[in-house]
Amino acid sequence: MILSATGTFAPLTESIRNGFQLYLDQHNGMLGGRKVEIKFEDDQEDPQVALRKYRQLVSSDKVDILVGPISSAVAYALRDGVEKDKIVLIDPNAAANDLSWKQKSDYIYRVSFSNWQNGSSVAKYIAQNIGKSAVTIAPDYPAGREVIQAFKAAFEASGGKVVKELYPKLGTNDFATYLTTIAQTKPDVVYSFETGSDGIRFVKQYADFGLKGKIPLTGTLELGDNLILDPAGDAAEGIISGVLYTPWLENNVNQTFVTSYQKKYNKLPNIFAVDGYDAAQVIDLAITKAGSTRSDDLIKVLKGISFNSPRGPVTIDPKTNNPIENFYVAKNVKLDGKIVPQVSQTIPNVTMPETPSPAAQ
Repeated sequence: MILSATGTFAPLTESIRNGFQLYLDQHNGMLGGRKVEIKFEDDQEDPQVALRKYRQLVSSDKVDILVGPISSAVAYALRDGVEKDKIVLIDPNAAANDLSWKQKSDYIYRVSFSNWQNGSSVAKYIAQNIGKSAVTIAPDYPAGREVIQAFKAAFEASGGKVVKELYPKLGTNDFATYLTTIAQTKPDVVYSFETGSDGIRFVKQYADFGLKGKIPLTGTLELGDNLILDPAGDAAEGIISGVLYTPWLENNVNQTFVTSYQKKYNKLPNIFAVDGYDAAQVIDLAITKAGSTRSDDLIKVLKGISFNSPRGPVTIDPKTNNPIENFYVAKNVKLDGKIVPQVSQTIPNVTMPETPSPAAQ
């Protein structure tokens, strides 16, 4: 595993590791009938650090399969090495679009979501139901840019207009300058992609600044996920987002997953825990189906592989190595003293295009 255990993405890493370990616990520590040893490295959100850790895992430790990373910038940095070394990488989070387009590799398979999916999923709903003018805000790194690009294209195709794009640095502590700009611009709606500890701070400061209830706050799946909702508390009430998962989804796989996760960790799972769980699940299925841990055997079965996730049915699209999956329109409401993402609509089988639109190139 190459994940980010320090910095903004540390909470995501904890959840991914928890989900992965839960699946292992449920299967006697085995994947594909083979005992599993996990070697973990912290990339510190730094592509150069990640490359050193990658080389250690592949050349020194001789790992069979890689799981990671969190950061899109790190994913792009690792791509050529993975391709050259022909080692399978199961991506449980990094949503970099180009991993499914120009930099697609037969050795990289994403089980989470792409930035294109995350940004575009509820853009049409927002334009048709909430407002026509939008200010967007996202961290200034590849994922932030890609998410907003996808949202803008889908939002404007649905009759909306992005009037201003804001890109604070990753790890921003004080959003006052950006919140002032939003207040002065007076859009119909704000669309935000903020994740990890940045997302918690942004949601709290949006409320403290007096914008909550005045300008509707909408956003990506992170703003409807427990990782932000629990620590943000009442500040997160009313946010509308395009979620990929909530613990309250009604399907048998999810009910079993939530019960097991709560028993082991004494808290509800979030989407990143599901991504970790599904990373283990897809490795289990692939090894079982291939009867091998050799990369060239695994890639033959990973393309088009399907599995039942706590979030619903998932198929890895052989055209993009990216999941085909449902998204859900959700509004954060307060129930029994807790902020809960209440699903109002399913957006079925959200599929990343095989090639980027001209605007995305």
